Amino acid sequence: MRNKQAQARHLELSFLVGRFVTDHLIRVHHLFEGDLVAALVLATIANRNMQRYYEDVARKSAEGLDQLVEAREHLAHLRHCNAHSVASATGIPRETVRRKVRWLEQKGWLTVGARGQLSVPAGIGKQFSQFDAETIDRFFETAGEGLQVLHRNEDPAASR
Repeated sequence: MRNKQAQARHLELSFLVGRFVTDHLIRVHHLFEGDLVAALVLATIANRNMQRYYEDVARKSAEGLDQLVEAREHLAHLRHCNAHSVASATGIPRETVRRKVRWLEQKGWLTVGARGQLSVPAGIGKQFSQFDAETIDRFFETAGEGLQVLHRNEDPAASR
């Protein structure tokens, strides 16, 4: 852990993080009709698609990722991946990845190029905007609780 306060309160911080992650996984489970593996496949593809653009351009831009994507600036920079690279990155068997890709493509959440290139379609973020907004709110709420734990003035050993 990074600091003494975090070490001294690691169980409480672990509880808060665990509560957030569990709640998030339950919400993802519902959104993806019980298929957490499909959610992991889609997230891996989306992150791979945007990684280079975010690191090279958006993170350094005063405009920020939201405005750049809205202007479709990112499309020329997308980093495609394939079922093999998703399987390698996640440890999910390649045939399972291929099945999940077909399901995600049928839902319109994924596009597959002629040579098997996987990418999320432009505008997909709008389909997940409510879910993402709730996740962000819950994340900041949990982060705030964690910061409160770290900034308590009392020595945890003194309260025993």
